[in-house]
Amino acid sequence: MKTQIYNSIMAILLLCSSFSCSDFTEVDTPQSQLTTPDVYQNVETAEAAVSDIYAHIRELGMVSGTLGGVSVLLSCYTDEMQFTAQNPEITQFYDHTMVPSNGLLKPLWANTYTEIYAANMVLEGLADATAISTADRERLTGEAYFLRAYLHFYLTNVFGDIPYVTTTNYVTNATIGKTPADEVVQKVTVDLLLAESLLTNTYPSTERVRANKATVQALLARVYLYREDWTNAAAKATAVIDNPTYVWVNNPATEFLRASTSTILALHPGTPGLNAKDGRTFIYSSGPPSKPFLSPQFVASFETGDLRRTNWVRTVTTGGVNWYMSYKYKKTGATATSEEYTILFRLPEQYLIRAEAYAQLNNVSGAQADINKIRTKAGLLATTAVTQTDLLAAVAKERKYELFTEQGHRWFDLKRTGQAAPVLSPIKPNWEATDLLFPLPAAELLLNNNLLPQNPGY
Repeated sequence: MKTQIYNSIMAILLLCSSFSCSDFTEVDTPQSQLTTPDVYQNVETAEAAVSDIYAHIRELGMVSGTLGGVSVLLSCYTDEMQFTAQNPEITQFYDHTMVPSNGLLKPLWANTYTEIYAANMVLEGLADATAISTADRERLTGEAYFLRAYLHFYLTNVFGDIPYVTTTNYVTNATIGKTPADEVVQKVTVDLLLAESLLTNTYPSTERVRANKATVQALLARVYLYREDWTNAAAKATAVIDNPTYVWVNNPATEFLRASTSTILALHPGTPGLNAKDGRTFIYSSGPPSKPFLSPQFVASFETGDLRRTNWVRTVTTGGVNWYMSYKYKKTGATATSEEYTILFRLPEQYLIRAEAYAQLNNVSGAQADINKIRTKAGLLATTAVTQTDLLAAVAKERKYELFTEQGHRWFDLKRTGQAAPVLSPIKPNWEATDLLFPLPAAELLLNNNLLPQNPGY
């Protein structure tokens, strides 16, 4: 992390030239010769600095939709996807034979801390930005708090105890130690509550590609769910569900289109005409594929008539053998206008969060109604669950089929509910109890001894 932070000192000033984000931000790209204080002398360059963080997340972040993002890697780690091609690094995720030197681990860690560094640079720059109006300063500060929280939340769910970085001070960051995971989540919550207080429900851009108050509430609902704070999880999910900006989509075939009214936050593809990276990552034309593919057992477990199976899974047959792919995103190349963005938050997750919270709170009718909202869209009959145990099982089942191959939801669900070992140990011969956490990247431990000890089992 020491090297990564040092190299990212000018990250927010240079990312646009690397990732073509001038089309994305719809403002003039800041010139690379500007000093950090200059960036915050007008709102346009400050806007670009914030937008550049989203651009970096899109290109290199954990949730990027690329082969090295968690949508693929964590799906391989669970029961969603399989992998048979000759790629030792992805194979380690699928086989549960991870080693700290795996080349895919360091980018998950280092790129995320680069983005956190950039968010902290924004927060520090805005604190003294007297040339920017109070309203604009509060909005941009709220976005930076959200981004810092979101990124730390992913890191701690993957790696456990991690540094919670809140400064750009190189000396501090070069030798920073780990924060216990529970404390990380508490700090995430504090940052999100600050963001919620600063943002409004108006999006900062013409599309839903930068965080607003509802985006923060959607993440808060998830965080509270993971913390088993059922009352607050239900309250934040309800705030999003009741927001008239978001309209339920009844047709699974249109759920992942750019214009989907259930989208809360998505990643702009960077240039008009480009589409979500997920399509290129998941789609292939023949088997056996060189890419990870959906597990036949996972596909076979859909209920008969489930429209998600029909619309979100594609089959190709080669030599009489069927191969299955995630088909939520259907575009693999450019189109006249962009048709698909990588969706990070969408309305169905909020119904599932509230359903689980309601079940835990013994609100049977509320849990049933939210489960049935999901099942009706999928073309399925209403749930028969009545008891708390059955309701929780019903929610877990719908999460499995609603959120598959999306940003690691399946892995995080198995882990937080204690189901990782029961589900994975029978199908992963190398499964060990210590697999609940990834190893810290070996290169980072060499740079900073304060990150020791290594996670157990590695």
